[in-house]
Amino acid sequence: MNRKKLFTLRTIFIILTLSVMVTIFVLSADNADESNAKSDVLADSFVYSVLALFDLSDEEIQQVIDVSVFIVRKTAHFAEYAVLGFLTACVCTSFYLKTKQTLLISSATGILYAISDEIHQYFVPGRACQIRDVLIDSSGVITGIVFLFIILFIYRYIQKKKMQT
Repeated sequence: MNRKKLFTLRTIFIILTLSVMVTIFVLSADNADESNAKSDVLADSFVYSVLALFDLSDEEIQQVIDVSVFIVRKTAHFAEYAVLGFLTACVCTSFYLKTKQTLLISSATGILYAISDEIHQYFVPGRACQIRDVLIDSSGVITGIVFLFIILFIYRYIQKKKMQT
């Protein structure tokens, strides 16, 4: 790849990575009520659609909604950090770092950001600093990195097959 394309690609990956970090920070700055309202909208609309098919009491419906909101929130944590892991690994890969270096740097960046995010939430009204969320976020980071490695493996395999024919 020529230098100009590589520079452009690196710049795009860096901007996207920083954008995800800013988005995570902004979402973490929401107080508990604001954060819950965002999660509730997604979970409520889905749950009410599904629960309409069943004959459940109001208490049972509320229990399902509570579980659904929890799942939506934790899935969002995982997903946003999977994107962060993927993008930080893309940045590292664009500098032609070795696989181990890419894994180490992108993992450390994502996990340290997850820790800093939880510390940040500690100071937001109604929010808490939870080890469970750091673990969920860290799992997302690793998943995003592994996803990039899988894509690169497939890409290199296809390129190798093309060269052989």
